[in-house]
Formats: sequence, C-alpha cells, structure tokens
Amino acid sequence: MKRLLATVGLTYLSVLSVVFYFANGTCTNIIIILSALSAFIGIFFKVIKNKIRIKKSFAGLLITVGVTAFAACVAIFLYSNYVYQPVINNYSEKELNIEGCICDEVQQNENSNVYIISADKINGKSENVKIRLISITDLQAEDFDRITAHLTADKTEGGYNLSKGIYLTAFYDEETDSLKSTGEKQFSLYSIAVTIRKAMKSSLDSLLPESTSSLCRAVLLGDKQALSNDVKDAFSKTGTSFLIVVSGMHLSIIAGFALFLIKKIIKNRYAVAAIILALVFIFMAVTGFTPSVVRSGIMLILTYCSKAVFRRTDGLNSLGAAAIVLTILNPFAVGDIGMLLSFSATTGIILWANKIAGYLYRKLHLKGKHKLIKGAINLISVSVSASLWVIPISTVAFHRVSPFVVFTAFFAEPLVSVVLICAMLASLLYLCPVISFLAYPFAFGADIFGKLLLKIISLFASIPYSRVNSDKPYFYIWLIFTVLLVIIGYAIKAKGFYVRCAVTASAVVLTVGWAVYAIIGSNTATLKIYNVGSGVTASVECGSNISFISCGGTNSSAYQIIEDISGDFSSIDSVIIPNTKLKYSKYLPQLLSEFDVSNILVYDNNDDKKLLDKYSGATDTFSDDCHFTINLNPLTTLDVINIDTVTYQYLNINGSTVLFVSSKSDIAKLPENYRTCDYLLVDSNVKNSGLLSCKNVIFSGDKSLLESRYSSVKEISDNIYTTSNGVAEVVFSGGSNVKDK
Repeated sequence: MKRLLATVGLTYLSVLSVVFYFANGTCTNIIIILSALSAFIGIFFKVIKNKIRIKKSFAGLLITVGVTAFAACVAIFLYSNYVYQPVINNYSEKELNIEGCICDEVQQNENSNVYIISADKINGKSENVKIRLISITDLQAEDFDRITAHLTADKTEGGYNLSKGIYLTAFYDEETDSLKSTGEKQFSLYSIAVTIRKAMKSSLDSLLPESTSSLCRAVLLGDKQALSNDVKDAFSKTGTSFLIVVSGMHLSIIAGFALFLIKKIIKNRYAVAAIILALVFIFMAVTGFTPSVVRSGIMLILTYCSKAVFRRTDGLNSLGAAAIVLTILNPFAVGDIGMLLSFSATTGIILWANKIAGYLYRKLHLKGKHKLIKGAINLISVSVSASLWVIPISTVAFHRVSPFVVFTAFFAEPLVSVVLICAMLASLLYLCPVISFLAYPFAFGADIFGKLLLKIISLFASIPYSRVNSDKPYFYIWLIFTVLLVIIGYAIKAKGFYVRCAVTASAVVLTVGWAVYAIIGSNTATLKIYNVGSGVTASVECGSNISFISCGGTNSSAYQIIEDISGDFSSIDSVIIPNTKLKYSKYLPQLLSEFDVSNILVYDNNDDKKLLDKYSGATDTFSDDCHFTINLNPLTTLDVINIDTVTYQYLNINGSTVLFVSSKSDIAKLPENYRTCDYLLVDSNVKNSGLLSCKNVIFSGDKSLLESRYSSVKEISDNIYTTSNGVAEVVFSGGSNVKDK
C-alpha cells in the first residue's frame, strides 16, 4: 500500500482527537463499530477480489484504517485508566508532601507565578508526576531548583497541560501551603536549553523597545507572556495567531536559512545533514519541545537524512511518522490544539498547495520567467491551502472563522520570516562579547519589520467582521457537506469539472444556510448572561442588533466577552448601566474602544462623580426617581425604573418578560405590574422577594457566591439557572429556553 505511514499515522491521530475531545462512551463505541465494519468490509473485498472489479489497495486501505482506529481507541482507553486516572485517584483533592524539582522555566506575569514541578516522591512514595503550581506571590524558587513542598492539588483542566503530562494543578495558599528550595539544582541538557532561551530573551529586551521585543520573543521563542492583550486580540481576530506561536513554519524558516548559509561553506552532504539536524534539535529544546515544532522537526530530520543518502521522502508519510512518534507514548498529546492545527495545515499544504499554484500558473500563462509573480502565487497557494484545512479544527475548537486570514497571511508571513531571522541573529550575536556590535543592525531590522507587522495585523483586525462566529447550525452543515465533497473528490480522482461543481455547491449551501439563519434570526432574540465572577454582564441580541443592560465583572472576563461578540457584531446599539459600581460598569471602556456604541445611559446618583467622569462626553445620564421605555430592537422593549437610587430593568422580549434587579433592591417599592416575570436576573439577595411571581431565576455569579445565597434564591423559584459554568443563554422565539454554554 502506498503511503502506509501516512494512513496509519493520520488515522491514529484523528481518532485519538475525536475520542479525547468528545469524551463519552457513545462516541468511542461508534468509532469501534465503524472501525470493525471498515476492517470487515476490507477483508470481505480481499476474499472476493476475483469476483468484483475493485483495487486491492482499496481493500487494504479499509483494513488498515479499521485496525488503526480500533488500536487508537484501545490506546487512549488504557492510557486514561492505567496512567492518568491512578494519578487523579491517588492525589487529586488531597494534601501532598512533595519532593522534586522545578522542571521548566518559571513563568512570571503581573498577576501570578507559574511553577511546573516534577515530583519524584509524594507522601513518601516514589512517583513521577508533574504538578502545575500557581501562586500570586514569588515563592523564591528558580528554574530547576530541588524543592520540598506541602500542597493540595486538584486535577488539571485544559487539554494543553494534559498534553504536556501535567495532570495536577495547585493554587498556593500562604496560610496552609509551603514550598522551599533545598539549594540544589537539577542539571539536565534541557536546563541548558532553558538557560539559552532566557539569555536570548534578555538580549531582545536590551536591544529592542518593549512592543517589538515582546513580538520577537513570541515569534522566535513562543513566549507570549509579555504581549499586550490588544496585540493578542488583533492576531486572534485576523486568524493569524499561528504566527506568534512557535510552530513548524518557524522551524522551517530557520532550517532553510541555516541550510542556505551552510551550503556556501560546506559541500559534504553528510556534514550538512548533521549540522542541520543538530540545529533542529537545539531549536526544539530551546522552544520547550512544543508539539508543533517537534512535528516539523521529525519531518525535517527525515527529509535531510534521506537527502544525505540521495533518497526522496514523501511528505504525507513523514507527517504520518511524526503523528505516530508524538502520540504513541502519550495519547493525550492531542490535547494541544496547536499541534492539531499544525498537522491539519501541513496536510493541506502537501495535498493542495502545488495543485493550486499549478492551476494559477496555467490560467496566467506563466512559464520560465516572472519569478516575483510565481513567488507571490506560491505564497498565496500555501496560505489558501493551510487556511482551508484548519477551518474544521478552528470551527470546533474556537467557534470562529477569520474570513480575511488568507489576505492577512499573504502580507504578514513574509514579514514574520524577516523578523524571525533578524531576531535570532540579533539575540545570538549580542551574547558574543567580541562581536556583539553586529547585533544592532539586525535588531534595527527586527524593530522596523516588527512594527510594520503589528500595523498590518492591526489594520486587518479593524475591518468589520474580521472574525465571524461559526458556532451556528448552518455552518456545521456546510462544513460536513464540504468535507464529504472533498472525500468523494479524492475517491473518484476528480478533475476540473468536479472541482468547479463542488466549489459552487459548497458556496451555495453556505449562502443558503446563512440566508435562512438570518431570516430565522430576525424573528429570534437571545438574552446572554456572561460568567464574570462578581457582577453582571448581560446582552440582548436580535439579528444584527446587540445591546447591553449591564457590563460589569472582574478583569479576567473582559477578553472573553469582547471575543465572543466581535465575531458577529461591529457596533453596539445601546448600553444601559444601572449603577456606576464596577460590578455593573467595568467593561464600558473596553466596549467603547472596540466597538461603535450608539447610545450609552448611565445612572447618576450624584455621589460617584469620579466614576462618571470617565464616561463624560459619550453618555447620557438619568437620575432621581424616573421611568422611561427604550426599544432595544424590533422584538425587545426595555422599561427602566429608578426608585430610591436603585435601578430596575424590565424587558419584554418576543412576548416573554425578564426583570433585572441590581443590588440593594426592594420589590415592595417596585410597581405591581412589574412584579410578574418569566425570568428574574439577579446577582445578590432581593428584599421582599416573596412579592414576586417568577417562573425562573438566573443567578449571575461564581459557584461560591451562589452557594452563599442559594437559600434566598430558592425561595423565589425552584427553576434556578446560573452562569457559574459558562454563559447562560435564553433564546426567545415564540417560546423560550435556557441553555448553558
């Protein structure tokens, strides 16, 4: 069978991913049934191959896929139950006495310090367990220090940490926990790589302004800690976050640049291959053996080793081999979304890039010359291929798509290449005392091109709908339909006519789906209440309209809210702030900076002038006892009732009613015609709540806050919904229903 490694490796990786992210017995059972069916059909075709016209390779493919899929299910089941689960059972939610070492660079930022501890003894028992420790204070422990600690850990949430083998997470409590360095160091080759990484960061910080230094650290070393939230958000909006995550693209650029220089000096192919392999391994170590870099490293190692013996490698086989190496010992490696995006993008480039470029060459009648145009076409082909192939993963994982990612990448990728090379040379040359002066020209280049890159990303991020939420039924239908068309095309070895028909059909399904959804959406309104810790942020959406009836909470939630709404909206119709306390007004500055806001209403209680000053010039205020009505959208009216410095908001949404009461409310003071509602939105205790006639209560607050006030909330209604597990949504379309996201 051709490309056996590709078939086995990519099938194994795909099945592991499905089982990991859709972790339930039903999903696993379906895959096992399908794998058994595939193998059975393949064996059946093998047996009757002389009676039907079918290629032997097709039967072999079915058998291989079926056996590999079954093996993947068995592997992740065994790993979950005999490697991961024993660690959770033995040590989660228990006090631990730990001996071990800090096994990676300590990550420090304004809010916390993160220590990765490799424990070799827990409660006197020899173990090999990694624990992620988060502390708001500096524990005076450095990279690779031997430590003793007393901690209480819980199981780790999040696929990335699981992919790194970190199964436990602890939050340091100064009253009950302890961590002390023994004064010894744990030496390893990796500790040398971390020392090199920190020295390179220090070089970049010394040579460059903060904005471009943080960018270069992210591009070269994968360190995004110093990047501002605005920069991260701009890259996220444009779908180009992969440019600031160290990946195979970065390693390929460095390896290609190194090969160009080495070939000028050394002609022996064995020596060239050895030097390149050494550089690849060093870069993998310095960047922390990121799975996407390791994937590229394995492929490069296979490529250069084969070149040394005058053999050609197959890209898909190399990719399959990399998938096997990365997941065979740790099936949870698929928890790293970056690795899956890397594999998906690389598959797309291998399968489609040359075909797209060849098609464009023929259409433009390009032959031997026009090298500049051909270079641009090759870049476009790579960007298109990679972008299209990552859509399924980004849709499922992030629920968003960036329509302009191909155009952004076309302008940004060449700049990233220049910034990467300049930053690498500048950081390394600066560490050499005799020739450190040579670092400055390269630092200047990194600064100039880095600023240009940031401007381009910012420009594309400012375009309306630069990011579109894909968490819509029609989008998933279109995605499944398109994937089926691609599979059928490969099965029948489709030519140009099929491709044109498939592209047209795909576009029609997407357009019709969007139109139907838009029509339905215009007759549907959605109330969203976000999980913001302590406070309330609630929005009302209808078609292309969105309004906020409160926008408060804690610092950590602002980015999530901006990211959620920016995929569907470029402007905000109204913002009503019932109280200038931060629990109801915290996010107004962010909303003003990110969106065009048409109307802002803020309650003025004549006491918080300092808080009101920051809204001056952009708001209207209301004060004293008042009552007025606002039309938020075609399906929603809002009554604002202010009584004795407390603001009540009563929404009528498509025939259903919602009452939002802020803190210090007293229902006895509220007019009787507003005491009956379908939904009550609260974040605190409500005085005289017995006067309410309410079917459902939505409590905005974290789990501990709800527990402290559960008894009083329970008296209002038996149907209680909360934001503690995510975003609470109420969809009003004739009837209404609540769901947590």
